[in-house]
Amino acid sequence: MFKYLADEHLDPIFVFVAERYGRQEEVPFYRDNSNGVAKLLGVLERARMDRYYPTLLDKATHLLLSVNKGHFFSNGNKRLALVVTTTFLTLNERHLKENSKEAYRELLASLFPEHAECTDFPEFTPTDFATYNLSIVIADSGAYNIEYDSLKKRVHTFLSKSVA
Repeated sequence: MFKYLADEHLDPIFVFVAERYGRQEEVPFYRDNSNGVAKLLGVLERARMDRYYPTLLDKATHLLLSVNKGHFFSNGNKRLALVVTTTFLTLNERHLKENSKEAYRELLASLFPEHAECTDFPEFTPTDFATYNLSIVIADSGAYNIEYDSLKKRVHTFLSKSVA
């Protein structure tokens, strides 16, 4: 039995995104965009569909891709996608492994050879490094001509090798 995100989880997620990532780049007031929130709630609801997303990682892949690629808000979609996905994993007592940045760099390179360079910042933990670069690859997948089914499979593989 899985635990799912719902509307009551969104305000704490929105606050976390603003506090954690608002220093680097402007974060929208998500609640002000009722259409975007409705679309986000639709993604959360679809994650409950076991027929399409039977495993935890299937559901996490759906959340990460749908929020990142959905562009429900004017800005902050990649960051929101990461926090939604990691919160969902945490609710289900899972988390990203504490691999080294180099291990994550190698995993990303093996799954996304089109994305030649990873971005790193001094304040990044290894998991920050991994999720930041994964979110960039997802957002830019069209520029790399990565078809959606291939992207979904690669993201699922990333999660299967990265989630404990």
